[in-house]
Amino acid sequence: MKVAVFGPARRVGVVHEDSVVDINGAYAKFLAETSHAVRPLAEAAAAVPAQLNAFIEEGARALDCARAALEYLVDEAQDARGVTGEQLSFALDEVRLHAPIEGQSRVLCALANFADHMRSAAENSHGEDTEATINRLVSGGPKFFVKDHRAVSASGDPLRYPARTQRLDYEAEVAVVIGKGGRDIKSDDFAAHVWGYTLFNDWSVRDNVSFGPDFAYSKNFDTSATIGPWIVVNEGIDPQDIPIECRVNGELRQSGNTSSMIHSFPALGRHLSRDTTLWPGDLIASGTPKGTAVDSSRQEADGSFPDALFLKPGDVVEVSSALIGTIRNEVVKPTD
Repeated sequence: MKVAVFGPARRVGVVHEDSVVDINGAYAKFLAETSHAVRPLAEAAAAVPAQLNAFIEEGARALDCARAALEYLVDEAQDARGVTGEQLSFALDEVRLHAPIEGQSRVLCALANFADHMRSAAENSHGEDTEATINRLVSGGPKFFVKDHRAVSASGDPLRYPARTQRLDYEAEVAVVIGKGGRDIKSDDFAAHVWGYTLFNDWSVRDNVSFGPDFAYSKNFDTSATIGPWIVVNEGIDPQDIPIECRVNGELRQSGNTSSMIHSFPALGRHLSRDTTLWPGDLIASGTPKGTAVDSSRQEADGSFPDALFLKPGDVVEVSSALIGTIRNEVVKPTD
């Protein structure tokens, strides 16, 4: 099931073929037309909430009811109008899909989690401390940083080129969405806390990056966390076997798989939940494989990097996975 957030009211929808269905309204219709429900709208609000985090928290009941409602609407219902006559099904090309994250949910990002990415970055650099820095990042337990949830963008949104950089980069990633909250989660138990999977582009400023206290500054700016286009739920996906690609203006730049993560999603979940509760709706991003502009550009003798592979206004970046979908953004000037 592909669960999306759509429209002006940011309602939960289920993607079916080339449409998105208002699943709360569809379930109310299902109850009104197939049962003796006295208050179908109220019952639907409880069982299949219209807002994402409430829908996630409702767990298996919401998903089961959503599936029943979708099957009824597609196969049996006489029309696609809700209990009050409202439209329930919308063409994907006629409706806005928002990033599938809500409110205060956190975007927790693995750092230095693909060996090929880090190795390539080290091989293309010749700073005296590069090797030591790479070894420090890769060794030991997981490393992570946080993206500001207010910096989130959706597929189709323009990516505002930060005025402070001349080296804007892309990072194709997969993210797990937490469905069941918990603290001090064991690796073996983490799968029970995962609700679904989505795509993530960790847009990054590469000028004078420091891996010290101000590292997050290179990772956070308006629109710098593209998430979507939806969350894939209950599709039997192996979290450690998800292909991921990135194309810039149609050119394949990254092609990797979560099987190459240094620290698996269960290991990340265990690390991030130590003494800290993970809440339904939180995202944990995988880190990125080889092929970013920074790990593919050979440092010059004077310490500079050629800018050919770094992004420029007008570039179109697509992050995709055959198991999830595609997110697509055009880079625009900071003044646009």
